[in-house]
Amino acid sequence: MIATSGPAGPRSAAEGRRGDVIATAPGKLILAGEYAVLDGAPALVVAVDRRVVARRLGGPRGTAPLLVTLADVLAERLGPDHAATRAAFEIAVDSSAMFAGEHKLGLGSSAAVTVAATALALAAEHSGPDAIPVIDRALVAEIAHEAHGRVQARRGATGSGTDIAAAVHGGVIEFRNRLLDRLSWPAGVTLLPFFTGASADTPSLVARVAEARAVHPVEVGAALTSIAETARAACQACRARSPAMAATGLISALGLAATAFDRLAQVTGIALVPPCVTRARAALQPLGGTAKTTGAGGGDVAIAVIPATEDATRARRLLIEVGCQPLELKVDHAGVDLGPDVQ
Repeated sequence: MIATSGPAGPRSAAEGRRGDVIATAPGKLILAGEYAVLDGAPALVVAVDRRVVARRLGGPRGTAPLLVTLADVLAERLGPDHAATRAAFEIAVDSSAMFAGEHKLGLGSSAAVTVAATALALAAEHSGPDAIPVIDRALVAEIAHEAHGRVQARRGATGSGTDIAAAVHGGVIEFRNRLLDRLSWPAGVTLLPFFTGASADTPSLVARVAEARAVHPVEVGAALTSIAETARAACQACRARSPAMAATGLISALGLAATAFDRLAQVTGIALVPPCVTRARAALQPLGGTAKTTGAGGGDVAIAVIPATEDATRARRLLIEVGCQPLELKVDHAGVDLGPDVQ
C-alpha cells in the first residue's frame, strides 16, 4: 500500500492491471471562509480538475500512514476480514497532479488521496469483470473524513472536512458543519488560480492561528467574524438569480474576504498573505477584479477573479508581471469516480 506524495512518486502506483477498476478524486480550493469554517461558519469551496488516481496492485505493498489509517478505520467499521479492509492494503495512489514540479500546490491532496482510496476499497466488495459499482458517496465521505481526521489530528489540526466534501461531491459548494449545499459558479466571473511560488503547511498554520487566538481572543475573533460574514456573502452571490448580480456580488464578496483575511494576518502576526497576492490585487483592480489567498494561506494556490467581459489573457499577463504563476485549473463537477483502468 503506497501513496505517492510527490511529483515523481514510486512508479509502482501505475502498475495496476489493464481492465481493473480505478478511482479518481479531485482537489479543491477554499475561496472564502477559511479558518472560520472550523467554528461552524460557511465556506465557499470549489473542486478543481487536478485528480489523484488510486489503483489496486494485487498484494500488500507498504505502510503509507494515511492509507494504513484508512485500513484501520475500515477494519473497525466492517471487520478485519472484510473485502474493503483487505483491499486497502493493496492500494496505491498517484498524487503527482497535485504538484507543480517539486512544489505542493495546496489543493487538498491528502484528502483527495483518502477519498479515492476509500472509494476503491469499498468497491472491492462489489467488484466484477463486467460492472463498475455505484459509489455510496455518503459512506465514502464518512469513512474518509474519519481516516483523514485521525491523520491530521496527529499534526494538531483535525480540519473541517471541507476538502473531503469537495473530493467526494465535486462542483461548487457551500460547506458548513459537515453539511453542504450545491451552488453554481456565476457565468459572469472568470476564475484565475495561480501559484504563489511557495508551498505552505496547513496544519502548522492552523495551529499557529489557534495559538494567536488564545493570546488575542478579541482581535482574532473579530477577524474570523469578518471572514465568516464575507463567506456568507460569497455563497449568497452564487445563489443570485440575476447573472449580473451574481457576478458583481461574488467579486465584491471575495474582495471583502481578501481584506478580512489581511486583517487576520495582521492581528495574528503570521505571514498568511504572500506579497505577490497583494500585488496581484492591485494589478487587477483596473479590470474590476481582485485576488486573494485560498485555504490556510501562507503560500500554495491563490486566486484572482475578474468580470468575464474582461480579457483573461491580459489578466494572466498582469499576474505574471507581479510574480504569480497562473495555473490551468477549472471547476470539476464530477467528484470521486470509479472507472476502468485504460492505461
